[in-house]
Parts: sequence; structure tokens; C-alpha cells
Amino acid sequence: MHDVKSITKLLDPLFPGLFGVKVTEVGIEKVLGELHLREDFLSVGEVVQSVAYLTLADTLCVAGTLMNNPDSLKVLTKDSSTKFFAIAEAETLIKAEARAFHRGKSTMVWQVSVQNEEGKLCAIVTQTMQVLDPVEQEVPLPPITPPVPLTPPPPPTPRPAPSPAEESPDQTAAS
Repeated sequence: MHDVKSITKLLDPLFPGLFGVKVTEVGIEKVLGELHLREDFLSVGEVVQSVAYLTLADTLCVAGTLMNNPDSLKVLTKDSSTKFFAIAEAETLIKAEARAFHRGKSTMVWQVSVQNEEGKLCAIVTQTMQVLDPVEQEVPLPPITPPVPLTPPPPPTPRPAPSPAEESPDQTAAS
């Protein structure tokens, strides 16, 4: 099973580590982390580039997915959706919490809340993670068989009209 130390060792030489992401707590349902927003993270208008928030969120989702799949090392982001609410200033610390919403063998769904130093919500990120090398092989589904052509049912056999003698007394009283 992974812990903060092994996740840090794994991520430090890669983009998240070089970018400055720090994983501070790991678990199978919750992962915490932080990122110091450097001046070089700024975009036009002196606003922190959105990729800073996304890098932190994505890294926590990867760490959580690895916690649930300890023998796997091939994890990628299959889908990501982000909603931005507030900005954080350069040279401050943002913190994030990732929570698992679905934990499957080959896919996981996480939601991450990112906050600035004042505790204000900056972004919500929802990500679907794909495990490319699940440890337990999933049972393959049977192949889809082509539909069987349907033949229309035969038309109903017409009923003979009732004879006057077969009419019920209710029908004759009504006439």
C-alpha cells in the first residue's frame, strides 16, 4: 500500500513534483495536497494560470487512484471538468481535498475542492481516472450478437359476425 512518502518519491521527479505539488495525506477515499503559487504561474492580467489548479487536482486524483490500485502504475485522466469561483494570488498557498465518488477496478471518479489561503473556494474539479493495467482482469463481456430479424406476426383471423340468434338479450333490448 502507498503512503505519503512513496507517493512523493514517485511524483517528485515527474511534472507534478517539478511543478511543486505536495501530497500531504493519502487514503482510499480522501487525498489532501497543496501547491505554492509561484510568480511564474501568472497569466495575462496578473492572474494565476488555471493549469495550476488543475495540476494540483489531477495529481491528487492520480494519488488516490494509486491508493486504490497499489500494484498499478498506469493511470491517466479520462475526463475532467472544472468550475472556477475565485482566484488565488501569486506567492500564496492553495490547498485541495480530493474525495472519491466511484471506486472501480478500471475507473475511478474524484471530486476535488481547491481553496486559497483565506479558505475561499477557488475551484471544483471532477475527474474520471482510467487504470490502464488493473491488477484483477475484468471478466470480458460476451460479444454483441446481431439482432435477430423480426418477422411480423400473421394478421389476426377475422371473427365471423354474430348471427341474430346469438345476440344476447341485452343487445336486443337496446335496439
